[in-house]
Amino acid sequence: MTNDQAQLINELKKHPSALISAYENAVDEVSKTLGPAPTMRWAEDGVRIAQQGPRAWEAATEYFKASSDVVKLIGFPQFERWVESGIELTVEAPVIAAAFFRASPNVLPVLAPRHISGWASLGRGLSKGTWKSSSLSARFFDVSDDLIQNVNFHELQLFVALVQKLASRSYDLAAEALVLGQKVLPTVTEREEVISLATVLAETSWREVRGSFEAASRVTSSVERRLRSRYFALAERLAHNGLINVSGFMIESSQSLAQLPQEEQSQVLDRAEILADSSADAVGAFLKTAPQVLERISPAQLEVWFNRGLEYLTDNPDAGVAYFKLESARAENLIDQLSSSIEFEKVHGMLRMYSNALAGTEVELNTTADITHRNIGWLSVELATTDGKSVFLPPTVDTHDSKKENFAWLKVVTTHQVGHLEFNSFKFDFDSPSANFNNYRQGLAEGLGVIPSSTDMSSFFDLFPERALAADILSIAEGARVDTQIISQYQGLASDYTNVQNEALRKRQPIQSMPAKQALVEMLIRLSLNENEPVNVPAKYIDEAMQLAGLMKTVKNPSSLVEDSAESAIRMYHTLSKVSNELVPINEWQTVTLNDATFEDPSLEEVVQQLLSDSEQSQEEASGDDYESPDDVDYRGDFKPEMVQLLSQMRGQPDSGDEEGTENTQGISQAEIEQALRDSTEIDFDDDAEVSTVAANMMKEMGSDTPQNPAGSGYNQIPHVDEEGGPLDALEPRSYAYDEWDFRANDYRPRWCIVQERIGVSGETAFYNETLHSYAGLVDQIRRQFESVRPEMYRKVKRLPEGEDVDIDAGIEALIDLRNRMTPDERIYWRRNKDERDVGVVFLLDMSASTAEAVEENTKESEWNAPGDPVAYTAWLRARRGETARRPYKRIIDVEKESMVLLMDALEAIGDRYGVYGFSGFGRENVEFYVIKEVDEQLTDRVKRRLDKVAPLHATRMGPAIRHASTKLSKIDAKTKFMFVISDGRPQDRGYSREGVEKEYAVQDTRMALMEARQLDITPFCLTVDRNGHDYLRTMTGDLNYEVLPDIMDLPRRLPQLYKKITL
Repeated sequence: MTNDQAQLINELKKHPSALISAYENAVDEVSKTLGPAPTMRWAEDGVRIAQQGPRAWEAATEYFKASSDVVKLIGFPQFERWVESGIELTVEAPVIAAAFFRASPNVLPVLAPRHISGWASLGRGLSKGTWKSSSLSARFFDVSDDLIQNVNFHELQLFVALVQKLASRSYDLAAEALVLGQKVLPTVTEREEVISLATVLAETSWREVRGSFEAASRVTSSVERRLRSRYFALAERLAHNGLINVSGFMIESSQSLAQLPQEEQSQVLDRAEILADSSADAVGAFLKTAPQVLERISPAQLEVWFNRGLEYLTDNPDAGVAYFKLESARAENLIDQLSSSIEFEKVHGMLRMYSNALAGTEVELNTTADITHRNIGWLSVELATTDGKSVFLPPTVDTHDSKKENFAWLKVVTTHQVGHLEFNSFKFDFDSPSANFNNYRQGLAEGLGVIPSSTDMSSFFDLFPERALAADILSIAEGARVDTQIISQYQGLASDYTNVQNEALRKRQPIQSMPAKQALVEMLIRLSLNENEPVNVPAKYIDEAMQLAGLMKTVKNPSSLVEDSAESAIRMYHTLSKVSNELVPINEWQTVTLNDATFEDPSLEEVVQQLLSDSEQSQEEASGDDYESPDDVDYRGDFKPEMVQLLSQMRGQPDSGDEEGTENTQGISQAEIEQALRDSTEIDFDDDAEVSTVAANMMKEMGSDTPQNPAGSGYNQIPHVDEEGGPLDALEPRSYAYDEWDFRANDYRPRWCIVQERIGVSGETAFYNETLHSYAGLVDQIRRQFESVRPEMYRKVKRLPEGEDVDIDAGIEALIDLRNRMTPDERIYWRRNKDERDVGVVFLLDMSASTAEAVEENTKESEWNAPGDPVAYTAWLRARRGETARRPYKRIIDVEKESMVLLMDALEAIGDRYGVYGFSGFGRENVEFYVIKEVDEQLTDRVKRRLDKVAPLHATRMGPAIRHASTKLSKIDAKTKFMFVISDGRPQDRGYSREGVEKEYAVQDTRMALMEARQLDITPFCLTVDRNGHDYLRTMTGDLNYEVLPDIMDLPRRLPQLYKKITL
């Protein structure tokens, strides 16, 4: 060992032992690579590093550890450059140099030698002489391995510049960005664009950087690769323009784009780039809703729709954003115009009138989702159906290329379902005779020993060993009968019906691919669809085919009844029982013409024997028959005669909410229902638990009309839908969707609110009677005032050519004319013309929680102290309601109810038709509308009991309640119509504005609802007991009538006066 080496070792030993240990472990390997002299220089450099500061020995230790690997990776000149970089970093901070040396063995294999100094400089640039910056710099070298493995040096420079910007804001965020870069950048190919976006955010909204990195990885899996650079550039433009929550935009918009094919992604991104400089919110809205729009219109039509929205955006930014969010009636209407699809909600009114005209009675129409979600035996959302009372249609029809074709198809579908009601498909009577067949049903039941079942239809299917086959045959026969009746009675539908039937025929599977029995059932379907072409049938079963065709021809006789369908099904089943369900070779089929087919009626004894034989055979063959039901005829929908008759049977039970106690004439227990469900072929069950569930749901479905929630029990526990969400669907029974007016966008938000209509809870009649007794003097006075209206019903009409008596004035004038030798006017008589009042009116009572206020407190403004925020307001109201419920004195709601008692008593004297309703709710998805008395309902004890239970509930979303009341009143046939809205304050509800606290939104929506009522020839009148009511009622009512009542206790006297004044 030389003196120089000994001196060097002594220097190293002055530091902790880890340093000399690292030197000794590396020296031999370095010496082999570099040689003696360079090795000595290498060792001296290690000493220099260790001498730079108190903890510099740690950097020197890492230097020695890394050297044995580094010397093999780079040449000596680059090695010296590497050492000098490390020494410079040690001077800056030993912890940085230690990290630099530690990372080098993994970084240098992939880093170009010319960038070694640059790499070191990047890390050094992050250090600002503080411990946080030193830690950040060291962290950079720690993650350099993963970064440099996946990014080029230019991208690394951009990334470090981003980290420097973030460090000027927050060292913690800068350090987190290093980790995110290490994790995210290797997963994206558009690294420069992602870094550029994050750099902009570091300047405009630096807290968003973290989210942008996390969202970037999602973009990679959602957006087509060739479009990603454009997408990130778009996000950067939006960030420049001040978009808040860029990461949220990236997540939502990339998820939406993922739903589109590449071509449509490009088109949508093109349009979004056009919007970028106009409105960042519009870009987000458009990208989010584009998949929904493109489900309904073509890409070419999207251009038209987009350009219209761009016009709205230019004129009114709020209107444009609402348009692209699909929170605008204009947007929905244009899509509807452009789309070939037909949405049930858009044609519901037209189809309802059409159905009522066909059936000659009221037919309720709903979507198929309305019945399937009840879990009472109907499962298909695609197939139209009926439960014997209502008709359920697909929510959307888009099977054809044009709107005209789709509507024609839907009209045929609707007509067929209504036809089942009109032509009594579900009024099948097991014992009633048919029109065109000998009646075998009773004889079969006796011969087979079949006892009557829960319904006539079930009794009929009990005749057959193979119920599924019998059900298929009856469905085909009855479908054919109904179609024949419709076409024969409604010639105007014949063309559309024929087109739909021909289309259904084209969709049928090839008959020769089916086993023999199934092929003959398929043949029946084709004949029921008026197939006129020759049919292929198995040669060995030509006689059976002729028999079946003859039976089908008889069923299609216009005089046939549903009982004829049943009798034909017996004979068809008898014929098919002789056919084995076997595959027939292709060369054993024969084409036959069935136009002249007739049937030979078997004897009753033959049919009985055949059924007995089939029953014995099915018992012996435990595996069952291999018969499979045919594909549905889509326009005929889901025909369930057993289920419908079962529901009809249940509807005959007494209403459990019927206080008058209707007698039970056709009771049926849940056990009987469960047995009927097990026997039915119209629904398949996995286990008995499912049977019990469906039976219980059916019992509940047919239960009373009382509301699901009693008054005061709180709102319906349905999932919350964010106010920034989209249109809602009215899926619950007696629920209705209404638009809401957005005054900023100057447009409607389509289907924005759901009104849940419920029958008021029943209490006692004592409240009604006690009110009349308490106000006895006022009652007599009001009655006299209203009874004085009756003489006004007869008006004296003068100057008539004939009448009850001479009009004195006209007679004198005629006499004067005669004496002056002038031709007198012959109209010299008068008579009384009956001028009948024809008035329909509804009263809307505010049932918000604030009506729980005691009337004595109502004038004490200092104790009111209501918060302005809707959520806090609702919580406060509930607390107040709980307090006042324990107080013995009157509340605002009590005075409202007393006023209605007095007015209802008076209206009974005058004979005006009136309805009384209450409203409350919580949120746009749950506007509660309580029926106290329908317009055409008599004032019975039941109504009086409902009024008793009117109680304070939740908030006051007036607009939807007014619209629903207007809809009800518009259906009443009356010459004049009025609506009285009685409340104790301004409209207010959770989210009843675009920001959630803005009162103007609620006032403007209510104003528009009142204007809509006026457009329906309804005269609205608003009455409030809020002393500050003038502030908002002027805006809310415009030129309509309103009154502010300073003293709530004047309401019982004032309300009847106002009614008489306004309606006379």
